[in-house]
Amino acid sequence: MKPFVNYITATVLFAILFVSCAKDRGPRLIVTVIEEDGTPAVGATVHAWPTDGPFECGSCVVDEERMDKSTVTDASGVAMIDFKYSAVLDVEVVYYKEGLDSMLQPIITDTLSGKKVVKIEQKRQRSKKNNYNETVIVK
Repeated sequence: MKPFVNYITATVLFAILFVSCAKDRGPRLIVTVIEEDGTPAVGATVHAWPTDGPFECGSCVVDEERMDKSTVTDASGVAMIDFKYSAVLDVEVVYYKEGLDSMLQPIITDTLSGKKVVKIEQKRQRSKKNNYNETVIVK
């Protein structure tokens, strides 16, 4: 009977430690870039940086170098950027729209852009609860 009680106790302790050790992560900005007609902007450059840095977040100072990030949208027009701290960010998107010339070669036919100001906050949350979804329309 005693080994069974020890087994149950060890199992309960392991379960408590396993569940309580999940890692928190910083805020994630998910930017969906679309054209005015609703078409996803594939390959658009997304640049996010603090509006008037450096910012204070409790006991830390967030400098612009850590928070200035760029990426490119995927095949569905979505770009994900992970940050470490809370901030108010300028998000600027540049999209070089491609078309075909008379010889059916791809060429850039137009340069579209969009801009938005977003706020992200660092919270003690896990996974999807710390995502900030924004849509930028390029014109």
